[in-house]
Amino acid sequence: MKSKYLALLVFVSVFFCRCASSASIEGMTVKDYKVEKQIGDKIFIKSVMGGKKTNPLWVSNISNENFKEALRKSILESNAFSEIDAITDGDWVLEVNLISVSRPIGFNLTVKTKIEYKLYNKNRLVFSKSISQSGNATMSDALSGTKRLRLANEISARNNIKELLQSLKEVSQ
Repeated sequence: MKSKYLALLVFVSVFFCRCASSASIEGMTVKDYKVEKQIGDKIFIKSVMGGKKTNPLWVSNISNENFKEALRKSILESNAFSEIDAITDGDWVLEVNLISVSRPIGFNLTVKTKIEYKLYNKNRLVFSKSISQSGNATMSDALSGTKRLRLANEISARNNIKELLQSLKEVSQ
């Protein structure tokens, strides 16, 4: 009887050591891209929609809060805008909708994110784009499948944000 409880305790301990965690803000933040020309001074980022909180007992997800913060940091880092506005009284407003995030299984994980961005200037839609990007994590990146999935989520989200930043040159003011 003791051995059954001991086995259960070991199983539960191992299981919880491999808990899933949400895609991190740092992992999703674009730090290696600068825009050619600043688009505007201040931008307000509306609440990000479509993301999911991570259940530690299941799989890694991209939360709305973490994605919004990574996007905020990426915009500032790229110099696309000089400030992130805390209220909506400015000219520039960005809406974000995480349409889909794939859930692969296996040893090499490739996550594909599809995210829709809408940028408004003075309540007029000036940019709308749905961006699909992928991110790959292999066994050499992490042995744990939960960590590989989190890394693939982060890379895919970061690639998506980077393509957004690159696409903003299409914005006509």
